[in-house]
Amino acid sequence: MDDLDQRAAAFAQEVQDTLAGVLPGTFQIVSISHGGRYVVRPAGDEPAKQHIPMYVDGQKLATLGVQNYLGLDSSGRFLKTWRSKIAVHSTLDRTPLVRQEFDAEISESAPLAHWHIHADRGSLSHLLGRAHAVRGDVVRKPHDMSSLHFPVGGERFRPCLEDVLEFLVREFGIDSKPGWEAAIKAGRARWRRMQLRSTVRDLQDEAAEVLRQYGWTVNPPSLDRSEGNGVLHRW
Repeated sequence: MDDLDQRAAAFAQEVQDTLAGVLPGTFQIVSISHGGRYVVRPAGDEPAKQHIPMYVDGQKLATLGVQNYLGLDSSGRFLKTWRSKIAVHSTLDRTPLVRQEFDAEISESAPLAHWHIHADRGSLSHLLGRAHAVRGDVVRKPHDMSSLHFPVGGERFRPCLEDVLEFLVREFGIDSKPGWEAAIKAGRARWRRMQLRSTVRDLQDEAAEVLRQYGWTVNPPSLDRSEGNGVLHRW
């Protein structure tokens, strides 16, 4: 558990470095023991305070919530994010604008990783309303777009925090620090290398075949190999 504590603390520092390299203001990312795992999130005694302020031309217009629940994977060797949530809230009300969520233990009825969009559009409500009339067990909230789960690539290929931060800076116009692109690129490269390593562990035969095509000599171990649960088929 001490090793998990140290790994979670190191992860929290990486998140701190990325956020501090992009967003102005003062905030602290902490790692806290939570039910046998660790949650990495902004510091704060109450949920309402566990958000990072975001500004447009110096005016606070939104907040960013970031949560990562960390533990060891099924092998007990590697750090794993079991659940995460990134949410952007307007300062005008308590309703989120957008949410990106991931849950490795979610039921088959929803994608492991997904976006929730808190918005309205008449034509979409019309489609969902008609579907609700005949498939009410599937379309339960036809007038609530935020109830939809937009899939984003499953466990291994989901967007990272850096993708969301760049989206907020480039398309929401959120204030950023000089040189923010470098912090984004460094964090994104770290994330993608980590995800690639995890994918290779899940799909070792495919990784070995690609390496052979490029001239590597790769010999399979004598132990049986099993593909990662859900990496190919879970949405």
